[in-house]
Amino acid sequence: MRPLLPFALLLSIVLPPAAAGPRPAPVPGTVVLGTNPLAGSRVVLEGAALERLTWNDGDAPAFPGDLPGSLTALYDASAGPGRVGWPLSGAFDQDDAFFAAAAFVIEPEGFSAPGLFQISWGLWNSGATGWNRTGSASNLAGDGFELIEWDYFPGRIFGGPFYSPSVFGAANPDSPLFAPLGSFANASFAFALAELPLGEPLLATIEHRPGDGAVVFGVFRITAAGGLLPVDGAVATVPLAALSLRRYAVDTFGLTLWQDGFGGETPALRAEVRFHLLVARPGLLSGPGGGVADVVRARP
Repeated sequence: MRPLLPFALLLSIVLPPAAAGPRPAPVPGTVVLGTNPLAGSRVVLEGAALERLTWNDGDAPAFPGDLPGSLTALYDASAGPGRVGWPLSGAFDQDDAFFAAAAFVIEPEGFSAPGLFQISWGLWNSGATGWNRTGSASNLAGDGFELIEWDYFPGRIFGGPFYSPSVFGAANPDSPLFAPLGSFANASFAFALAELPLGEPLLATIEHRPGDGAVVFGVFRITAAGGLLPVDGAVATVPLAALSLRRYAVDTFGLTLWQDGFGGETPALRAEVRFHLLVARPGLLSGPGGGVADVVRARP
């Protein structure tokens, strides 16, 4: 398997363009957070998403190459589910190599994680991915089909915090587990003990590597100088061979704001996360052509 992300390429994700002059138009698949993305014509707001999102027009850049402004998402396990996404120019399926990345800060103020629930973002199928991501005590069958998701569970429960990204395939009624488990009958997960820092800019990545039979997820600190340092333990590989049916297609990427189907009186998670960059593009970060560096250079 190729190295996850060469340091020089990772560095170019957060550094500004070297050359001066007019900036080109944004490359499709880049959410530009220098202006309010909720006011754009391409944005798709579903469920209770708008109630859980705030555009911060005056927010200072979080790292070299960042633009002013950020999008705060409230991850509240007791709130109604919602999604904010942007359509891809074409769907990615199980045979395509592609990547996604997000730069964000988990705010320490008001942060509470007494239970088991996740901060998440990723790629999904606009026609197949439902709203019951977690299942419930009375019905374990989730309907989060065709979903590739970066998931971080910050609660200090069951030995956590831990990092458990996921891949959900298409609905597979032929599986004997489909009736009781729904989407969980065709899912694959990784598990790693890792604690992400609060109040620091982070870069999270997703690489869909069909040739390697895996999706690789990573998290990196963005330093004040623009460098990137891997967060201990926060690299995880989700094997695609673990799916009972390796078939899926994703056509939208963005933030997944779920509701806790097992929730009690105290929300399992309440966290505000400020996003500064969202990207989803064909190809691999470790492949030829510069990958995500070209995306960042195209930001207006």
